[in-house]
Amino acid sequence: MFSVSVSVILFLSLILIGVVVIVALFIIVKYIKLTLKYNSLIKYLYNYLNIITSLRYGNLNLKCEDGIDAFTIQLSRNTNALIESIKDRDMMIQEYIEKEKQTQSLKQDFISSLAHDLKVPIIAQDNTYDLFLNNAFGELDGIKRKAIENLKISNNDLKNLTLNLLEAHKIDTHKLELNIQNTDLNLLISEIIEQNKSILTIQNKVINYNENKNIIYPIDIFLFKRALNNLIANAIFHGKNTKNINIFLNKTQTQIELSIQDEGEGIKGDIESIFKKYYTSAKKYSNINQGLGLYIANKIILAHKGKIEAKNNENNKGACFTIILPLKN
Repeated sequence: MFSVSVSVILFLSLILIGVVVIVALFIIVKYIKLTLKYNSLIKYLYNYLNIITSLRYGNLNLKCEDGIDAFTIQLSRNTNALIESIKDRDMMIQEYIEKEKQTQSLKQDFISSLAHDLKVPIIAQDNTYDLFLNNAFGELDGIKRKAIENLKISNNDLKNLTLNLLEAHKIDTHKLELNIQNTDLNLLISEIIEQNKSILTIQNKVINYNENKNIIYPIDIFLFKRALNNLIANAIFHGKNTKNINIFLNKTQTQIELSIQDEGEGIKGDIESIFKKYYTSAKKYSNINQGLGLYIANKIILAHKGKIEAKNNENNKGACFTIILPLKN
């Protein structure tokens, strides 16, 4: 009877051991499967993260591989559909941008052609007004002279607008190429003041210039004149009810400073934005010429490796624009 009990116990032990082994094998197989699935999921997520990062930087030529289960398969397909949608929208945007560029180019070409055609008769008309004011066709009485002076002012604004439109078109469509020459800045400023003498007299303006001789600097004379004329025109426009415009030319150890000051109301708008194209202090197209003038002047001075600083005068009377040109070794 004892031997029978031992046999039963041994049999039951073998069964228990078998069950334990089977359970252990089941757990091991399950663990291996889970480990493999986990590794596959990590690999999938890593690749998916790389694709999302590439999308963030504009790479739309990648696609997600199919996932490892129903959820990740659906995620991959939805992501690929999203990428295709983004590519379609990107293509539409690029086509729109290209059409917009062509439209803008046509507009700019039209404005440039129109300004070019207007330039010659406007300048001829301006010269004719000067002849009248210099009594080339006989003495003018007070009323006639005042009428011609008003026409001269309007024509001068139209001339500057036309020249600024042409210059803006050149700046926007071509890189500014400078014809550099060593130039006496004092003589150049005096020449510009003389050229503006008639319009200054008509508008009852006086330019006070403190001469600083023997300052030679390499500039493009034609473009620099355009920049300085625009700054003077700006001072005239914004100092309507005042008389004086002050020009200062100074040289330090590191730079040349050329300042144009008016005695008007000062800069009312955003000083950081006044050199933007078409910007005016009222933030509207009330004076396109002024909006273009500062934009062109700034572009020209930047091409000379310089800058223009704008600020209101300390006495709260008028504005000051300073051209700063670095001294080269």
